[in-house]
Amino acid sequence: MARKLSPARRRTPKSKFDAQETHICPRCNTFLIRERFYGMYAHIWVWRCIKCGEIIDDVVLYNRRLLKKAAKGVDIMTLIR
Repeated sequence: MARKLSPARRRTPKSKFDAQETHICPRCNTFLIRERFYGMYAHIWVWRCIKCGEIIDDVVLYNRRLLKKAAKGVDIMTLIR
C-alpha cells in the first residue's frame, strides 16, 4: 500500500522590501502587487508595478545598493567578496 505524503506548506519568502508598510513603485508612484515567476526548476516571488511593470526582487535591490555605494566611491569588488 502506498504511503500518502502530506502536502508541503507553501510560504512566500520574506524579502527586505517586504518589511515596508506601503509598497509604492519607485518609478511611477503606483501600487505594487506580489507576483510569482516560474522558472525551469524553481519559482520566485517579486513585486510588480500595476502601471509601468517595474519588477523589484532581492537581486534588483542588491544591485541598486551596490550602485549607490559605487557612486559614493566605495570599491565594488570589496563589496562582492
